[in-house]
Amino acid sequence: MSLVDLILSRELTYAAARAKDSGKRCDIEAGMAKLLAARAAWSNADASLQIHGGNGYALECEISRVLCDARILNIFEGAAEIQAQVIARGLLEGRN
Repeated sequence: MSLVDLILSRELTYAAARAKDSGKRCDIEAGMAKLLAARAAWSNADASLQIHGGNGYALECEISRVLCDARILNIFEGAAEIQAQVIARGLLEGRN
C-alpha cells in the first residue's frame, strides 16, 4: 500500500497545483494531499520500524529519525483534524 499512497499523494498534490495555477481555490485538494501524505509517511515509517525491531529505536538507527520526522508532519503541516475540517468545510460549501 505504500506505493499506492505515494502515487495518490502525488496526484492530489498535482491536482492542487493545477487548480492554484489556474487561479482556482485549491484548499480541498491541498488538504487532502497533506492529510494523505502525512498518514502515509507515518504508516510507512511505522512499518519500517517494525522491520528493524528494537534496534529501530536506537538513535544510531536512521529509522528512529524517520519515525520522528513522519510524526511531526501531522503537527507542523497542520494537524490531521484541521485538514479534515478544511476538507469537510469545502465539501459542505459545495467546492468540489
